[in-house]
Amino acid sequence: MNKLKLEVSGFIDKFEKHEEIKDKLIYMINNSDSHLENKDIETWEYHISKCDWINNQDFKNREWVNFLKPHMQKQFDKFANKMLYQKANIKRLWYQQYKRNDAHGWHIHGETYTGVYYLQLPNGSSKTELINHFEQDKDIQIATIEANEGDIVIFPSFVIHRAPKIINDVTKTIISFNLEFEGIKESIG
Repeated sequence: MNKLKLEVSGFIDKFEKHEEIKDKLIYMINNSDSHLENKDIETWEYHISKCDWINNQDFKNREWVNFLKPHMQKQFDKFANKMLYQKANIKRLWYQQYKRNDAHGWHIHGETYTGVYYLQLPNGSSKTELINHFEQDKDIQIATIEANEGDIVIFPSFVIHRAPKIINDVTKTIISFNLEFEGIKESIG
């Protein structure tokens, strides 16, 4: 079998409203309900201290989502425009809080694009790692996303990725999401 090398884009950008909304958003998340289903699966690690994944499609009943979603929509539409789409649709939105010894093993997402908004990323926090599919015939190539607190990163949902174990006494809080893009810009020609 021969591989066909395709160039697909991921993006990283500073979330324009980060400094303005950070403290309020952290407060809302810290005071929200968490529904965890921690599990041990032989092939990967999974333990997250606080998460509301189970409600990831509820865009009405979570206070923090009602607060954040309009700001994120503007940011995602900016990504869509850069990728020659007309609009971004947020399909799933949830938070995850990691503390010492927490990790989220290798996994993929549904929808077309996924990503992470690094709400809290103190020194000593792990950053998202990705597998380079094209180089997989050789040694597996793992790339670390060089993000900072306040950054939003998006990449195709089929890319295998993980959040490595936190080994320090810190709290890392992320907002994760799945996106679909709608309409191709007429200017492509």
